[in-house]
Amino acid sequence: MTLSILPVIGSSGYYELASPFDVEVVDKIEYTCKAIRRLSDYLANNEDPKTSIYDAYEINEAIYEEDLAQDAYIVSLQSRKGHWLYVPSRYILSYPSVNGVAYRSVMLGISLPPIPVSQDLTAVLSDIKDLVEHSIGASVVVKQVETSVNVLVDYSLHENTQQERNMIIEGQATLYARNVALREENDLLLEKVTALENFIKANHVV
Repeated sequence: MTLSILPVIGSSGYYELASPFDVEVVDKIEYTCKAIRRLSDYLANNEDPKTSIYDAYEINEAIYEEDLAQDAYIVSLQSRKGHWLYVPSRYILSYPSVNGVAYRSVMLGISLPPIPVSQDLTAVLSDIKDLVEHSIGASVVVKQVETSVNVLVDYSLHENTQQERNMIIEGQATLYARNVALREENDLLLEKVTALENFIKANHVV
């Protein structure tokens, strides 16, 4: 009798499967056991597991006959992306592994108000890139994406809007530049403090 590994329904992890199912498992993607059914259950429900599972993966008919004689289990697995796998239990090599830390890719979106087509956002993109990279310690890609078609704005309204915005940003350097300036200022203050401490020690000033 073929020994099989049966995960608990509802358990999630990273499955190690034998050929030919190993190539079907998306690498490093977590799967959840959704159901465990015997072959007899498939047949009683007028389903054809031989065609849909065994023949689909070109599994030798003798293996199907052996599983049928043992009324083997079929394990239904689903990934978080909705990918389904129906695996005869003999092809599951280990219980789902939960070792490791789950990772994911994330995209941050910033909705801007309408701005002139000619406005250069290079400094803004640079600020965002610097801020995120210094916050998470990883290199990121920042892209400019247009979310509307071009529309004409009355020239006087454009001028008023730009004056208001310029008043807000006037004299402000980029975030990275301000950060560098503050660090330089801090270093200078530390040097002065150190010099003062040394003077006090040297002259025994109490």
